[in-house]
Amino acid sequence: MSYEQEFLKDFEEWVNTQIMVNNVAMEQAQKIVEEDKDERAADAYIRYESKLDAYRFLQGKFANYHEGKGFHDLPAGLFGERKY
Repeated sequence: MSYEQEFLKDFEEWVNTQIMVNNVAMEQAQKIVEEDKDERAADAYIRYESKLDAYRFLQGKFANYHEGKGFHDLPAGLFGERKY
């Protein structure tokens, strides 16, 4: 495996780990907000949610890479789908 391939593999694993960690942290912050009405936990929830958005964006770029698509290609089915 080349250096670049090893780097991308390790980076993708790190991104996936960060998604799991931030998801758990966001859930815990939400619990604290609901139970204690703590403003700091509300701010933390927003920060974790923002990080998750960024990591999921990177995860989509890795999906493009695995599918042989370009970096700037949009995910399949992005247009024409409605999610409620």
